[in-house]
Amino acid sequence: MDKNDPKVADSVAELRETSNSWVAKYRREKSLLGRVSFRDMYSALNAVSGHYISFGPTAPIPAKRKARILEEMDTAEKALLRGR
Repeated sequence: MDKNDPKVADSVAELRETSNSWVAKYRREKSLLGRVSFRDMYSALNAVSGHYISFGPTAPIPAKRKARILEEMDTAEKALLRGR
């Protein structure tokens, strides 16, 4: 989204709420805590949420952080496909 889009703040708030719900749901599952897929997805969500908490909803995610987040999500997806 363009940072000047009037819906960006609402979208970021929805993203944070959804990621918090995901973490709250799956963090309770002891069997998932040690899995690579959980660890990497949690790390990616934490990086996105932390960015918007620190810099506000209109601040673009820096390229280096974005690359790391996308890599963690890709690793999590691959781990899920392998049942990890």
